[in-house]
This record gives sequence, structure tokens and C-alpha cells, in this order.
Amino acid sequence: MQNFFIIRGSVNPCLVMELINDGRYDFQKSLINNALQDSVVTFSMADEETGLLKVAKQKADIVLADEESCQERYLLRYKWKERDVNKEGFYKGWFEIKFNGDISQSGVEFPEGNLKVPIEEQLRIIIK
Repeated sequence: MQNFFIIRGSVNPCLVMELINDGRYDFQKSLINNALQDSVVTFSMADEETGLLKVAKQKADIVLADEESCQERYLLRYKWKERDVNKEGFYKGWFEIKFNGDISQSGVEFPEGNLKVPIEEQLRIIIK
């Protein structure tokens, strides 16, 4: 489980997570990069205890990481609103990526519907 800490009422820092390259699509990197750039990213957050949504499918960004390597890395970023962090507690958070357009022509199989991120470990948001 990955923990993210933020102070109640604060909108900084932004929540940033890196998309992990699992190696399955290395041979078609340009296709993946194009698909990511033409996608819609949302962020949601639910109270761990009650399961009630605190943030529901709010617009998030996908950005190219600033670095000098030859490999492109993408980051998912959510900019907090005051109402998102006005109550202390423990929350489960996730990003969803919805691919736009037809990317199936290449023969590469993508998950149907929305891709929920993080995939490998849960994101826990702690507001103090």
C-alpha cells in the first residue's frame, strides 16, 4: 500500500503517481504514448471506514515527466480542492484512464472500459 499524507485544508502538494511500464507493450510504445495523450483521466477517493465517496471522478491530468533520459515516463496528477481535504481521515484513492478513439487497429489488446490505476498497490490518502 502506498501512503500519501496531506494536511487538512491544504491544497498542496498535488497528488502525483507514476504510470508503471509493465513491459507488455514495449514493442508498441508510440501507440501507447498516443493513446495516453488522447485519454481522459479522473480521480476518485472514498472514506476507508464508510466507503462513501469524498471525490468522485474529478478531472485529473496526465503529464510527461521532466527528465533527461530517452525513455518517456508519464505521471498522473490531481490538484486538490479545499472541499476534498476538509475532513481528517483515511481514504482510498484511485485514478481511472479512459482511452478515446479506436486503438485496437494495431492488434495490441487494451483493457476494456476504464483502466483503474494504481494496479499493483492501493493508494491510501491520510488527511491530518
